[in-house]
Amino acid sequence: MSRWLARTDFDTWSGQWIRRLRRRHNEECVNILAYHSIAPEDSLFTRGTTLRHTPAEFERHMDYLVTHYRPVRLGDVVAALESGETLRRAVVITIDDGLADSLRHAMPILVRRRIPMTVFAVTSVIGNKDLQWQHKLTWLIQSGLGPNVAEAMAIEGYPPAREGQSAEEYVRQNYRADLPEILESIVEATGTSGAELAARMRPYLEAEEMADVDPGLVEFGNHTHTHAILSALDADAQRMEMTRARDILKSITGRPPLALAYPFGLKRHYNADSIRLAAETGHRAALDARRRINRAGASPFELSRKPAPCGSQRAFEQAIEDWPDNAAPPRRRGR
Repeated sequence: MSRWLARTDFDTWSGQWIRRLRRRHNEECVNILAYHSIAPEDSLFTRGTTLRHTPAEFERHMDYLVTHYRPVRLGDVVAALESGETLRRAVVITIDDGLADSLRHAMPILVRRRIPMTVFAVTSVIGNKDLQWQHKLTWLIQSGLGPNVAEAMAIEGYPPAREGQSAEEYVRQNYRADLPEILESIVEATGTSGAELAARMRPYLEAEEMADVDPGLVEFGNHTHTHAILSALDADAQRMEMTRARDILKSITGRPPLALAYPFGLKRHYNADSIRLAAETGHRAALDARRRINRAGASPFELSRKPAPCGSQRAFEQAIEDWPDNAAPPRRRGR
């Protein structure tokens, strides 16, 4: 039955009925949406990806949510899960990486509608002191230096790339703790550096901007210090990524981050150590990006986010109204 429902055309009378049924069925579920960039034009780092939403598209998303759901703070969801309270028709807005447009373009849209958001910031690049490693990779690829990356990695003992494998896919699949240093060395060989590129392009938030926002509308969460793929690190290195980012965020905002969002966020990108360390480093929740919705009773450390579909309002609405059969499992009481 659910397969038939999933295929139902939203534009038919039966599709409208199914949509109402889905909303009612999901009454006690929480949708947590993930965005990256809200900007009128692509940047070097979003070109050719589905990471950018235009302000007009973002406004359509928010208007739909305000009409049919109840936008709440991530902290409200965590508190409800901790106390056993059920939130009805709740939806949370999150924006990853700490790009400057998260406040420049997204925040005015949200403020007008009184919609709160959580920005998961990568702390090593706050203030445009450097580029995130994956943004250095993008810059190198766009500069025609993708083969240099594979060659440098091979020299350092990385496995060879598969025939036809893109540089981006190869790097992500073979991430190691020394990869950011390798990428920086290639950037420096061109006569510049990650710090110089960041200072020129200024893609990230400034600490002063973060300190000045209304904490009732904007929470800052931990997205690690360097956007590392946590499953590729040992427990000590993972702890360092989390604690360093936690301490920097607290020094900027005056508050420790409530939650940790695993970089990239699929199951292969974090492990049991990551979940354990999220709690041990003082966070009250951890979030993946496995496109699930969250039932009442889910563990705060097993929350899931849905990347917001880009380009199609229908795809966005379908993603929000999905059935909860892919939801995080209910938390076992007494454990």
